[in-house]
Amino acid sequence: MPTVVESWQQAQQLVAAGTPAAARPHYEAILAACPWHVPARLRMSRLEQAADDYIAARDHVLQAATLLPPAPVDRNLAYLTARLLEFAAEDRVAALVLEADHDDPQFLRQLPALAQHLWLAGRYAETLDLLDRAGRRLPPHPLLELTRANVLRYLGRAGEAMRHYESALALDPRLADAHWALATHAPAEPAMSRVPRLRQALAAASGWERVQLEYALFHELDRAGETEQAWAALDRGAALARATITCDPALETAALEALMPAGALPEPRVGVEGPCSVFVVGMPRTGTTLLERILGNHPQVRALGERNDLAAAISEVSGRFFRHGLQPGAAALLASVDAAAVGRRYLQRIGTADAVASHLVDKNPMNLSCIPLVLRALPRARIVCLRREPMDACFSNLKELFQGGAYPYSYVQHELAAHCLRVHRLVAAWQAAAPWAVRVVDYEALARDPAASAAELLDFLGLPPQPGVEDVSRNHAPVATASSSQVREGVHARAIGAWRRYAQWLHPLQQALEAGA
Repeated sequence: MPTVVESWQQAQQLVAAGTPAAARPHYEAILAACPWHVPARLRMSRLEQAADDYIAARDHVLQAATLLPPAPVDRNLAYLTARLLEFAAEDRVAALVLEADHDDPQFLRQLPALAQHLWLAGRYAETLDLLDRAGRRLPPHPLLELTRANVLRYLGRAGEAMRHYESALALDPRLADAHWALATHAPAEPAMSRVPRLRQALAAASGWERVQLEYALFHELDRAGETEQAWAALDRGAALARATITCDPALETAALEALMPAGALPEPRVGVEGPCSVFVVGMPRTGTTLLERILGNHPQVRALGERNDLAAAISEVSGRFFRHGLQPGAAALLASVDAAAVGRRYLQRIGTADAVASHLVDKNPMNLSCIPLVLRALPRARIVCLRREPMDACFSNLKELFQGGAYPYSYVQHELAAHCLRVHRLVAAWQAAAPWAVRVVDYEALARDPAASAAELLDFLGLPPQPGVEDVSRNHAPVATASSSQVREGVHARAIGAWRRYAQWLHPLQQALEAGA
């Protein structure tokens, strides 16, 4: 009988030969002899994911986390925490990182990744504390500086964040993540001062790093008023990004059409027990974060941030991997899944034991494609859809670089236009079909008269009036979205009509929107 080492070597050979499924018996033999073998658990999890078995894939990861010996620190800990994040198991990530021996050399070797995973799990104060304590045992590291800067940015400590972005770049001038984050965080002083080093980094970059650097260059040039050069950088970056992302516009069209209501829905009769779930949805960069901050100012509201609990609940109940309602096969999955079970699981995940909050706000733009299921799964839920003037909405998406392949429609003008028009039709149809549960809020009205818009929305949600709720400058909660820097400026109308500065290059977008309107 082969040893664990021999079984692992045989499995590795099969993976290298391009036949990973054939390695399954070897991984199973390893786990039979050594249940806590983290690499084998992670490989089995990937195999189950390839078979679209969410429960089995998740269970392998959770078992690895449960069986992992507390000491010494496993050399695969960072791989495990990264995988746990994919299953929205943030609490388990935090426990593994915070309970580990921070003096262990193996932990310190993985600290750049582990600190980032703790930050992505939403544990901002603990991440800063970890960087203060464990980081002192290591020489300066660009990724540690980058993580610290990102956490400080989310916490609203803008000046400190900028200093640590600069520290990261001083340690690694080619660090594309830092260039991109800094360019979207705050303007350079003097203007254009960051452009030469960006061009130097671009000369040596390839792949996704080049995409990030082109978008960073766009933001630096845009702030300096160099629109022609800025557009050239954005155009190059968008083309590079689109070439790396799989997107089928025809599939998306069919998926969105499948989400349209068949007609008016009767208002459900529900009790008043427990908090009301409020889903803030819409195309990204249309004011969803701003609206969440306004609602979060109300004393009876708890803002949860941009979470993946709904997608995780759907996956856990259906047993299949669900990311959003526009993925292939999503319409059938959403129609067949046990909606009541999804609702119960979602409420378990977000935790509803709050003595003060009567409303819990979940701001994830991707939940837009789950409106039909939300209305069945959570009859008391309210859905607030942000709608922005199409040219501004599309341009704002075009100039934003989304990570992880999200929003693949956002890199080509005619695809952007088609998506925007479909979304506008979708939210209007659902507001007409279920007006007691779905409300469309225009970004322009919110920006020009935030007090009036907020008052109308509070009334829709059944919340008492709250003077000054629209003053987002007094909301000091962390912001973990692309708007983390801008939203702290307060409500303003400066972004209305921003596309006009680039009008000469946006004719294809404008024509596509006008043709489809």
